[in-house]
Amino acid sequence: MSVEVPAVERYNADRDPDYRITVSRAGGGLTLSYCLKPCHNVYRLETRLLSSYPIMAPETRVLTPLKHCPHLLEGQTICLWRQGSTRASSRWDAGQFTCVFAVVAAWRWLLCYELWHETGEWPLPEAK
Repeated sequence: MSVEVPAVERYNADRDPDYRITVSRAGGGLTLSYCLKPCHNVYRLETRLLSSYPIMAPETRVLTPLKHCPHLLEGQTICLWRQGSTRASSRWDAGQFTCVFAVVAAWRWLLCYELWHETGEWPLPEAK
């Protein structure tokens, strides 16, 4: 976590307090709690860094109720890294990404969600 805490501190610097990441311990990992506003709406989220992190991708869940969509998994977990995939086939790269990258990816996912909600089309290609 020596990389993660400074990454969160840099993310929070000069950011509106309503949109800062708060970090709490949860079992053997950490939970990041935050709000994002990609376009029209504000969403509350949490990203869990499990004890297997950073080898395994973080799990991000939207706490704000969403309409079901093709890229929303059980428990309002968002499909970012092909959850359930093997380490070899996952798009998560533990050597390159930090937990803040997961927050930015969640922002992008929520923007796609809002566009899908308005157009009925998911604006990015499907994961393979």
